[in-house]
Formats: sequence, C-alpha cells, structure tokens
Amino acid sequence: MVEIEQMLPLGRILLRLAFILVLTIGAIIVSRLFLKRLLWPAIKKTKTTVDDRILRLLENLLLLYIILQGMQAIVRLFSEPVGIYSKLVDDLFFLLYWSIGVYIIIRLISITSNWYLSRVPLRDREKIDQRVVRSIQYIFLLVFSFLAIVILLKHFGITGTALTASLTALGLSGIIIGLAAQTTLADIITGIVLLIDRPFRIGDRIRIEKLDTWGDVVEIGWRSTRILTRDNRLVIIPNSVIGMDLITNYSIPDKIYRVETDVVVSYGPDIEHVRDLIIEAMKQEDWIMHENPIQVLLLEFTGSGMKLKARCWIEDYVETRVSEDRLNTAIYKALINANIAMPSSDIIIHFADQGNVLTISKKDKN
Repeated sequence: MVEIEQMLPLGRILLRLAFILVLTIGAIIVSRLFLKRLLWPAIKKTKTTVDDRILRLLENLLLLYIILQGMQAIVRLFSEPVGIYSKLVDDLFFLLYWSIGVYIIIRLISITSNWYLSRVPLRDREKIDQRVVRSIQYIFLLVFSFLAIVILLKHFGITGTALTASLTALGLSGIIIGLAAQTTLADIITGIVLLIDRPFRIGDRIRIEKLDTWGDVVEIGWRSTRILTRDNRLVIIPNSVIGMDLITNYSIPDKIYRVETDVVVSYGPDIEHVRDLIIEAMKQEDWIMHENPIQVLLLEFTGSGMKLKARCWIEDYVETRVSEDRLNTAIYKALINANIAMPSSDIIIHFADQGNVLTISKKDKN
C-alpha cells in the first residue's frame, strides 16, 4: 500500500477534499438530528411561537455557517499549493460571517418585538403604543450597529490611534449635530416619554395651562402633538413644551364632568328657600345626571348680595359649554318666576358745567 506521504500532490488534495466534504455533510446531518430529536420536541411543548421562529432562524443560519466553513476549507485547499490564497480571501469570508451574525441579531430583535406586540391583549394595546416598542427596538439596533462596526474596523486593522481618532471624530460630529438639533432631540425624547407614560391618548380632551389651549388630541407624533380646538383650529405644539407644562386631561378617568356656575341674589329672601328653588330647577333638566349630587353652596357675602355656587354632573365633558348655558338659563328663569332679585350695578355720571367737573359713581341695585 502506498503511504499518504508518498501520494502525488493531486491525490493528497483529492483525499483532503473528500475528507472536507464528508466532514461538512456529517456536520449537517448531526446538527439536523440534534435539532430534530432534541430541540424541536422541547420547543413544541411551549405555548408561545416566538421560540419556534427563533429556532427555525438559527437552524437555517447554522446550515449556512457549516456550508461556508466547508467552502472556506475547500478554497484554502486548492489555493494554498499554488500560492494564490491570500488575506483577501480570509477577509471575504469574514465579511460573510460578520453579515450572518449581524443578520441574526437584527432578526432576533425584530422577532422579539413583533412577538411582544402580538401577545399583548387588544384591551391593553392602547396602553402600550406600538411606537414605544419600535423606539426601544431602534435603540437596540443602534447600539448593536455601533458594536458591529467597531468589530469590523478592528478586523481590518483600524485600531489604536486610528480607531480612537475615528471615534473621536464621530463623537465630535455627534456633539455638533446634537447642539444644532437640541430642540428637535428634546422634542423627540419627550415624545417617547409621552408615548410610554401616556398622560393622554388620541381622542382625549386636554388643556395646556400655560398656553391657554385646550381641545381634542388628534395625533401624538415624534416631535409634536396636534390638538383640534373647539373652534376647529389645529394647534401644533412641540412635545418639549408639553413636557414642561401642566396638562389637564378631561377624559380620564371617564367622560363624566361637573358643571358649576356662580349666582348672586339680593339680601332678604330666605337662603334655604333660594337653595331649594335652584335645586328644584336643576332637577327639572333631563340632561343632568340625577344620580350624582346636585348642590347649591353659599360661598360668601358680597357688597351686593349672597354669592352661591350651583353644581351638577353631566355625562360627557364635550357638552360643557352647552350645559353651562342650559344651567344658567334654568336658574335665571326660576329666580325671575319666584320674584327673587339678582343685584346689578348702575354707573351714574354727574357733570357740572361750571368748573368742568366730571364725577362717576357706582350704585348697586337690589
């Protein structure tokens, strides 16, 4: 028998090629059996589908990795004897492996985020905005992309001073861009916080105190929030402004809203009679929620009369202005029909021809 060392170079190459092919095919068969006999049965017992998708992804990429390993060994086998194998070939295969790794991580992040959104019950999806999950997903992708680029640069020898200089230049560029877009970044960050914290949702009626603006939320964007006012005007407010202001949400916890108005009556009538008269007038209105308290409170004694506050509840805050009009009308009619006076103020002007004296005085009528 001829020893392997005494074989012709071509024979040794063919023998090694056969060994590589057998080893590659064997690795494929063993990996398939391992996945089919051990991992897949365990995965099938779980109730979720995310592990199935992850294992299927890893199964396909493992097959691709084994094939690439075999291809690299074959290329090395045929190129080394003639001296054409170079670092360029190694770099090419490194790029292939690097691309596979990047693809795996990106797909894992995408599968995980999509699975999380799909498992959230419909009743809770309003609480967990999809844009929040997407924002977290993009942050992970950004961090991973940075690490992947560093690994790629290090492989190609861009390390030490060169890598530090590149990162420094990148950092300085980031600082310059950050300063130039400081307001925009603040708006975006506040927008993400608003989507996570959810102080209001689309369709809610809110009031922004400092801006003296209120209306219905029609859109919550990355940079701004759009509010449709009662007079059908669209107000676009930067998210950073909303984040620093006091917000009143009329839609939470529900749409029920208390309507109140101030009433001033002259001194003289019995206060309990006036109170009962106003309460009875309010009870006659069908738009008032009668199961909720109807109150008339004596607030203070003024120079012109007794100041009372009438309170009632309505089913929908949207009808606030109309309800205030109805409430004032009902109380006014009830007091007029009962001959209960409501004080008013007259301005009396005295003008004297001699001396050009002008006197203005105010007189309350009871």
